[in-house]
Amino acid sequence: MNNMIDKDIIKFAWMSLWRRKLRTILTLIGIMIGTAGIITMVSLGVGLEESVTGEFEGGNMTSIEVYPGASMGPTEGDSIKILKKENVNELKQLDGVKAVTPIYQTYGELNIGRESIGATFTGIDTKEIDELGYELKEGRFPRNSSIILGSSLAEQISKESEKDLLRSSSSISFSDGFSESEEDNTLKKYRTRITGILKSTGGAEDYSAVMDIDELVAMVEEKQKTRDIIEKEGYSNIRVVAQDMDEIDRLSKEITDKGYMAYSTKDMIEQVGSVFKFLQLFLGGIGSIALIVAAVGITNTMIMSTYERTKEIGVNKVIGASIKDIRKQFLYEATFIGLLGGTAGLILSYILSFIINNVAKMFMNGLEANITSIPIWLALFAIVFSTIVGVLSGLYPANKAAKISVLEALRQE
Repeated sequence: MNNMIDKDIIKFAWMSLWRRKLRTILTLIGIMIGTAGIITMVSLGVGLEESVTGEFEGGNMTSIEVYPGASMGPTEGDSIKILKKENVNELKQLDGVKAVTPIYQTYGELNIGRESIGATFTGIDTKEIDELGYELKEGRFPRNSSIILGSSLAEQISKESEKDLLRSSSSISFSDGFSESEEDNTLKKYRTRITGILKSTGGAEDYSAVMDIDELVAMVEEKQKTRDIIEKEGYSNIRVVAQDMDEIDRLSKEITDKGYMAYSTKDMIEQVGSVFKFLQLFLGGIGSIALIVAAVGITNTMIMSTYERTKEIGVNKVIGASIKDIRKQFLYEATFIGLLGGTAGLILSYILSFIINNVAKMFMNGLEANITSIPIWLALFAIVFSTIVGVLSGLYPANKAAKISVLEALRQE
């Protein structure tokens, strides 16, 4: 024992741990449940974050949505009231801009054969469509008065109709509310053709019928019997596409300084991410309660072990084991409990995550993303954290064992 090395201490610690198999297993189960609780709770937050941010990341990450400036406070005179053609031209002149399109949105009806469905019509500059980050699921981009459907709108129509959307005759009509005259309040249908279906962008286009902005504005002006509607009412917003991600922050600030309001996909992801980081901490805190209870179990197990092995500790000291060796042995035992319990908890978490995700998909038709996700950092954190909990829980029992008097120990029957 005088030349006792860590390898020997680890061996003795492992053997001592399994002298009371049932008690050790029950303690391990406590750590396993506590670790699984933390991982499962945090994985819910991670899964929800990946699901939500994945929707945004499906779109163009270099786009900035520009709106009229907020009319508040002393800067009210400097804010942009409505968006016109000159505002589009102004934004095109900014450094680092790849493409700019005005966007005009209105509500109407899309008629496919004899069936009609309410839809938002979104007008964009189709001459810039290659630069705007749109990707087609099928078909081709629109020309003249033709349209492309957002992924969610196309899915909705497909559920209600068995028609081939790209081959069916289609038309557009607008709400009767545009005209005050009863005789003018008839729906005029503008013939169109659906030429394609967009991949999901995570934006408003998913629920829209997208077409050339000049064609859409001309239809609305004809329906309202007015001219220069953009000069009077302005565009819904303007989309600016930066040359790369590094330009986003600078461009957003520059646009805001000119009196506009600017929101980028990057900003939205960061805001959503901060909310979900708080959610993960909150859920992790709830899950950690079970691990704290399990830590008390480790301490209790180790203290009971010191009482039962008092004579053994005294004999070890007589034959040469140092106080440091005794302390190490008990700390290694606690470490084993934390490590083994944490590993078992991680395995249990993967099983629970698999069950939760599959049950969710069974009851939530159309759900593609997982609602729980265990990234590698969470798995490693759980193992390390449970091991540290084991070590900390074993500190007091280890010190108590190391301080046991040899004479007192040898008197034990």
